[in-house]
Amino acid sequence: MASLPLPPPTPTPLSSPIHTTKTLKIPTQFPQIKLGILRIFPKSYLNRISSLSKEGLLQHAFDLLYQMECDNLPIGPEIYGEILQGCLYRRLLSQGEQIHARIVKNGAFFYKNEYIETKLLIFYAKCDCLDVAEGLFLRQCKPNVYSWAAMIGLRSRLGVHSKALRGFCDMLEAGEFPDNFVIPNALKASSALRWVFIGKGIHGYAWKMGFASCVYVLSSLVDFYGKCGASADARNVFEEMPERNVVSWNSMLVAYVHNGLDEEALELFYDMRIEGVEPTRVSVASILTASANLEAFDEGIQGHAIAILRGLELDNILGSSIINFYCKVGLIGEAEIIFDHMVDRDAVTWNLLVSGYLQDGQIEKALNTCRQMRKQKLKFDSVTLSSITMASAYSRKLELGKAAHGYSIRNGLESDQTVTCSIIDLYASCGRIGHARKAFDTASSRDLVLWNTMISGYAHYGMSGEALKLFYEMQLEGLPPNVVSWNSIILGFLRNGQVTEAKDMFSQMQLTKVNPNLTTWSTLISGLTQNGCAHETINHYGRMEEVGLRLCPAIIVAVLLACNSLVSLHYGRVIHGQITKLGLLASISVATSLIDMYSKCGQMNTAESVIRLVSKSNDFCTVK
Repeated sequence: MASLPLPPPTPTPLSSPIHTTKTLKIPTQFPQIKLGILRIFPKSYLNRISSLSKEGLLQHAFDLLYQMECDNLPIGPEIYGEILQGCLYRRLLSQGEQIHARIVKNGAFFYKNEYIETKLLIFYAKCDCLDVAEGLFLRQCKPNVYSWAAMIGLRSRLGVHSKALRGFCDMLEAGEFPDNFVIPNALKASSALRWVFIGKGIHGYAWKMGFASCVYVLSSLVDFYGKCGASADARNVFEEMPERNVVSWNSMLVAYVHNGLDEEALELFYDMRIEGVEPTRVSVASILTASANLEAFDEGIQGHAIAILRGLELDNILGSSIINFYCKVGLIGEAEIIFDHMVDRDAVTWNLLVSGYLQDGQIEKALNTCRQMRKQKLKFDSVTLSSITMASAYSRKLELGKAAHGYSIRNGLESDQTVTCSIIDLYASCGRIGHARKAFDTASSRDLVLWNTMISGYAHYGMSGEALKLFYEMQLEGLPPNVVSWNSIILGFLRNGQVTEAKDMFSQMQLTKVNPNLTTWSTLISGLTQNGCAHETINHYGRMEEVGLRLCPAIIVAVLLACNSLVSLHYGRVIHGQITKLGLLASISVATSLIDMYSKCGQMNTAESVIRLVSKSNDFCTVK
């Protein structure tokens, strides 16, 4: 709002002066101005001050103001308004506060002027000074649409979402009509609070008031529905848009990624390219996130290439998305290169690299990166601490994990669910199950993930009784178990040699409408083999095939071990065919188990042929 089409100056209530320090070279004395000549100040001075303020040459603007005083020229509200606008362009809060103080000092004509009041309110709102802006707003006799827009936008931007929506309702009751800037801010507040019914009401109001063709409002509606999990509604609004700009496409892309519809996001990006819309950093970051989630290597590489060809700035959002993608597909070296080329790195960027090292098994590099974070004066957040405790658990460095635990307590992060889960997992992994239980019992709140972490800790050590007790306590707290909960209980029984109980829990799981996933089948089949139940292993393997789940190396190895126990060449050959069909011979564990199975069954020639086949492809020595 460079200039406001407001009516001529009219008196409005007084705003109190603001006491500030002096940082500008502004004359301390302003001449008293007679009201009768205020309307005839030279326009050339106004135009020049306006131009200087827009160009950021504020000191020159102040020098010209001083010259006007020396020449005894009248200074009207518009002069102060233009200088305030210049301070706003550069977000020069201190200088704007000094102008405010001068306005108050020069009398009621200025500080009771609607134009000046509105300019001051917008200035403080854009500088995120909530308390001062609120005070000015409350002193306005009849706030205009610009004042309402400034306050609703400020509250929404600072996260005071309920107040933003209350302001929107008050604006309607006051008889003011929200414009295409106010409605998006109200929708933003609604999505932050997940108040879908309010957002839908705003949607209806926007249609009624003729905003059905406003691309800015429609893009905000797409964003609102996407953040509220209503991706179908978001797509409906998107399809009905008479015209779309890059913001519209980005809103739909973000909506898909936010709701886990990664394939749809990639398809939409292709449509966007066909339409000739040039992608921005948000567009590329979205498809990189979708590619990372799908581990879609080619699509992610193309996204990175587009970013390079378009010359997109490697900021925190885009850079973090590229790093996340390369970490997810196992190219940690590429992630390091991107990280090194980023000029500005925030905690999120560092955390992504740490997580990438952990996923790649490079524990020491992960810990060294955390140390580098501290040298850069970056404060650890919940994600960093979770990564440190995870690294400590993997490397069995209990003392380091304890130090991370202490840091979380000193910095008020011990109540974070993610941190608590990682601490429980740390102590359980290091054999301190009592410490893990203490961390669980002292947690301020417990969600399903926290319960599952503690149950998993008991199950890992075969403490099936404790795991089962906690399993039932969780349900008494009103949290129904999910597939992760059931998997841990089955594992606990199998680790304790209670095969019958494990199979019973597997059956109960399906009766409660929780479908076994690949981890469930892998846990059960591997556990049956380890407990010497070879026939049961083969039977459950057959049942798994009927379900249609894709085989994984862990299951193949368990079934081949069962074939060894039964000396069953027939089953072994069937498994061999499936291994070849699925391309799993590249796995060292699978190839080794297959060779061992043929050897145990007396088929040395076949075993040697498998060795030659694997060695020829060089996979036996290179693929884990």
